[in-house]
Amino acid sequence: MPKFNVSVPHSLERSEAVDRLKGFSDKVRSDAAVELTEVEENWDDSGNLKFSFKAMGMKISGSLIASQSDVTVNGELPFAAAMFRGAIESQIKDKIAEAVA
Repeated sequence: MPKFNVSVPHSLERSEAVDRLKGFSDKVRSDAAVELTEVEENWDDSGNLKFSFKAMGMKISGSLIASQSDVTVNGELPFAAAMFRGAIESQIKDKIAEAVA
């Protein structure tokens, strides 16, 4: 499966970045309820996220790790979405940047 990788720097305390990301994921799910289905989100005690969802019938999964200086999102795309990898990475980067701004 094709992979994607996005890293977004931030200047927040790590715990503040995690809190903002948790709240932001609720907003994204609400705003995109029609486009995103089968959303699964599991935050561990360290504030890292494992996620999966379907967009346009294609399953996307990955992880989000917030450090003291950046947020990194890694994941796998179905082959059918590989040609959109750049656009997907760009959207993820924009949304993460918005959340930790």
